[in-house]
Amino acid sequence: MNIPLNHLKRPLMTTLFSNRYVDALAKTIFLFATTHLLILTFIAFRESVHVLNVFNILNLDAFLPWLGQGMLSFVLSYGVATGVYGLVFFFLTNRNWKSRK
Repeated sequence: MNIPLNHLKRPLMTTLFSNRYVDALAKTIFLFATTHLLILTFIAFRESVHVLNVFNILNLDAFLPWLGQGMLSFVLSYGVATGVYGLVFFFLTNRNWKSRK
């Protein structure tokens, strides 16, 4: 069954930004980031889990090489990632998201 996309009743994704160009850019960055993490996860199963170190993913180990080495750094990287998520959640998101339509 071949359904033209312009006849869909609702959009495939939620609109994140009112500006269509910014919305497309944000969704493109999200798609690339998701693809990047999927590839890294595949590599981690084949080689080493240390490729999933957040400091390595962000290439911070290029400036401070000790950040990308060792289990302590690996655990610390996810502690930092969790902290950044918490800051974004509490300070950069709308607290009344249930009331939006």
